[in-house]
Amino acid sequence: MKRRIVASIVIRSKKAYLPTLYRSEKHRLYFDQEPVLIVDLLFEDLVEAVKKKIEEGNPPIEVPEDLKERERWLKKVRSILPKAARLKSWRAFVKKARSYSITFLEDKIIVTMSGPAKGGWLVADPKKTREFPPDTPLEEVVRVIWEDIRSTPELWEEDAP
Repeated sequence: MKRRIVASIVIRSKKAYLPTLYRSEKHRLYFDQEPVLIVDLLFEDLVEAVKKKIEEGNPPIEVPEDLKERERWLKKVRSILPKAARLKSWRAFVKKARSYSITFLEDKIIVTMSGPAKGGWLVADPKKTREFPPDTPLEEVVRVIWEDIRSTPELWEEDAP
């Protein structure tokens, strides 16, 4: 099964954060990079933001080979979303967040959704995974994410000043 495009969405404090997802062919992994598209939590805005990220695609990226350099690089990668939210740490960012991804394969579309952060990580909840035929309209795919967002009260809470 060949991957075509992956889009990532992290929801926190009435905002959707959509980083540019770069793909390392060597490691077969995706990494958040700037620019991060930030939109208010409105269904139409979320659909448009996902469309933009799909059009952007997943540019290639080289991961440093040197272990120490790679650790520094990964620390920087991990700071991209908190920086976009004007927070100091990943742990503070994920405390009231959920992540979603949409993977477009040749034969299907897969939506994964996280549960609450565990140990500072947003981990996909396999019970929430949804699959769609490859010709499903994007609005229908995003609607499943939207329903999960709407059912999660902490995603709608503002950060205290």
